[in-house]
Amino acid sequence: MNFGEYCKDKWPILLVNAAAMLAAGLFLISLDTTPSAVWLILILWVLVLGICLAVGYVSRRRYFREIFQVLEELEERYLIGEVMKPGHRLEDKLYWNILQRSNKSVIEKIHELEKSQGEYKEYIESWIHEIKTPMTAAKLICENRRDEAGKQLLLELDEIQDQVEKILYYVRMEQVYRDYLIHPVPLRETVLQAARGQKRHFIQCGMSIEVDMDEVTVSTDEKWVIFILGQIFSNSRKYRRPAGAKIRISMKTGERQKSLVIEDNGRGIPAKDLGRIFQKGFTGKNGREKNSHATGMGLYICKRLCEKLDIGIVCQSKEGEYTRMILTFPDSDHEKIL
Repeated sequence: MNFGEYCKDKWPILLVNAAAMLAAGLFLISLDTTPSAVWLILILWVLVLGICLAVGYVSRRRYFREIFQVLEELEERYLIGEVMKPGHRLEDKLYWNILQRSNKSVIEKIHELEKSQGEYKEYIESWIHEIKTPMTAAKLICENRRDEAGKQLLLELDEIQDQVEKILYYVRMEQVYRDYLIHPVPLRETVLQAARGQKRHFIQCGMSIEVDMDEVTVSTDEKWVIFILGQIFSNSRKYRRPAGAKIRISMKTGERQKSLVIEDNGRGIPAKDLGRIFQKGFTGKNGREKNSHATGMGLYICKRLCEKLDIGIVCQSKEGEYTRMILTFPDSDHEKIL
């Protein structure tokens, strides 16, 4: 707000004063008042009016500047009515009272939605844990059959379990602090564990995996990293080349970070899609052509989890040649709980 805008807002007051000055001047002239006296009175009138406008402008500007400063510092800006101070003017107090009532209604609605969402998430988590029991039993039955149908059913059960795990991690994504512990983790063993979890699928599709890295320790949570690696491996399998498909995993150590490189020789990602693969629901050209049921959620969840774990994730790819995913871990061996 500048002084010009303030004066423009006060145009009714200025118009009334102008009319009053004109009337007073004409009245004084009709009383044979000397012109110099009339001009002196009008000048003093304008001076007093200008001082009143200036004082009012400075006061209002300071008041609103403080409000905007508080607003900028708030993380939840809808709480402005709870922390702002009411002004000294009657209309400011009335506006403040209206804002407080409105904020109270908004906060109550937010609490209702949070409660409803929390109950929904709790139900989903409960359902996921319940569904794991019959899935485990079905796997045991298939493993005991040892025939081709049993092997194929095991693969399908693994796919179902992958989708169930994806739902679970998606539900917990906003409150991961409840479910993970940052501590020193042997990264090579974690990579091998993630690969073993997809062993049946690698064998079934004839895909080989090469781990060319020494054992290094990073500060993270292995359970969440295994899930992230599982999603990356799953994409490599889905978009592999027809023959000679492989994944190579290596390690790059920098001055203050360690980078895990997962590279496949599959179909690659078109350049126009590369910048969008971490967006929620984005499937791209490969997802539409190769897998019509792709949801575009896997890499989105990976990206969000990496942000929570303070892991950098970058994708490099060339269509028809390779896709390279790089996970960068902060170089820290301090144990902490988030």
